[in-house]
Amino acid sequence: MIALGIDTSTAAGSVALVRDRRLLGEINLATPEHHQERLLRSIDSLLDLAGLDISEVGALSVALGPGTFTGLRVGIATAKGLAVAAGIPAFGFSTLLAMGHRFIDQGLPVAALVDAGRGEIYAALFRREQGELREALAQQSGGPRDLLASLPLEPILFCGDGVERLHDDILRMRHGTDRLAEGPCFLGATLARLAAKNIEEGQPWSITSLKPNYIRPPDAELGRRR
Repeated sequence: MIALGIDTSTAAGSVALVRDRRLLGEINLATPEHHQERLLRSIDSLLDLAGLDISEVGALSVALGPGTFTGLRVGIATAKGLAVAAGIPAFGFSTLLAMGHRFIDQGLPVAALVDAGRGEIYAALFRREQGELREALAQQSGGPRDLLASLPLEPILFCGDGVERLHDDILRMRHGTDRLAEGPCFLGATLARLAAKNIEEGQPWSITSLKPNYIRPPDAELGRRR
């Protein structure tokens, strides 16, 4: 079974195809351009390079955030459109959760960090328990130092675009045994594998479940409240 993963939740845009959870191909772009200018072209190019048609895709998934408002809107709208037009089961996953799945095989608890703007960070902590990924610190937004202070002192793997933002604070506030996965965190392949897993397990899906995971209200809504 072939699955397509789509992530436009951060600047690290990614689309990927897997067959039976083995990677067929992935297009990753971490540039300041808007995702709406390249997402459909990236999907079309990836399918073409893999010698596939969208009708051969048996499942797709999309990152629901947290992340940028525009990026989330573009990714989710595209996933919904493909699901309806091609009759493909579509699943949505938290961006932080996908980061946890991507790095959990490294043998450490995973602190997923996404730059939230306005001096804040979206964060969650995941660990493997009885073979499953568990949320050890609930997904939340807050000040970087408060979030770092809430983490256990054991060695942790930090990932996501928030790592660059918190780099110096991590080194200063922590004990020096952590691992920092620096650079863009591309999630297309991870999301595609999660979709394939859901299909294998017979998980239900619904277009209405593809909703942005903002964690905090979008900036526009905060402006209206003022």
